[in-house]
Amino acid sequence: MKRVILLMSLVAFLLLNVEAKKPTYLYLVGDEVVAEQTAAEDMTATSAVGWGQVLGEYLPGVEIINRGISGVTSKALLSGGDWADIIANAGRNSYMMIQLGHHEYDETNGQTYSSLEQFENNLLLFVEEAKKAKVKVILLTPTTKRFFYDSTYYPRHGAYAEGVRRVAEQQGLPLIDVETATRAMVEAAGELGSAVYFAGDSEILLSEDGARAVAEIIAASVKEQKLKGLYTK
Repeated sequence: MKRVILLMSLVAFLLLNVEAKKPTYLYLVGDEVVAEQTAAEDMTATSAVGWGQVLGEYLPGVEIINRGISGVTSKALLSGGDWADIIANAGRNSYMMIQLGHHEYDETNGQTYSSLEQFENNLLLFVEEAKKAKVKVILLTPTTKRFFYDSTYYPRHGAYAEGVRRVAEQQGLPLIDVETATRAMVEAAGELGSAVYFAGDSEILLSEDGARAVAEIIAASVKEQKLKGLYTK
C-alpha cells in the first residue's frame, strides 16, 4: 500500500513538473515593424529588423509566434484570410499582441485603407474572436514614424493610435502605448540622432537598435503592468 501511495505521489509530482515547464505562447500580429525581416545572424545597423524578432530575449520563458506581415492592415488581414488562419491556430490560454495602424489611412489603396471608425471596428472584431478562442489580447499603439520638416518632428499616427487606446479602454484590455514611448524617444534624439533607430531612409522600418528599443519598451510595460503569464519577477 505504501508503495502504491509513493508511486502515486511520484506520478503527481512529475505531472506537476511537466505542467510547470509548459511555455507561455505569445502570438504577434502586426506589420513590418513586427515581422521577420532578416535572419538574425545577418542583422546590421542598416538592416530592417522587426521587434518581434528580438522580443523573446526580453521575455524569458515566453515562446514567440511571430505572425507579422509587412505592409498589412486590419482590412487586409481580414480580406486576405490571414486573420482567420491566425485565430484558428492560436492555442487556448495563449496571449496575443496586436499592433496595427501604420498603413490604415492611405486612401489611395482600396485594398488596405480603413477609416478610423472601420479600423476600430476591425480591432473590436479581432478582440471578440480572440476572446471566443480563449486567447488573451494585448493592444499596442503603432511605433511612431520618423518624420521631420525643417528640423521639427511631426507625429503622424494621432487618430489611429488614439483609436487603439479607445478600443483598449472600452474593452478593458491591457494597452502598451508604444506610440507615446517611441515618439518621446525620437523627439529626444532629434532628426539626426533618431536615424539610428530606423533602417536606411525609412520612416517606419526599424533597425536592430530600433527593434531592441521597442522590445525593451514592451517588456518594461509587461513588467510594470504585471501581465500574468508574461511577467516574471
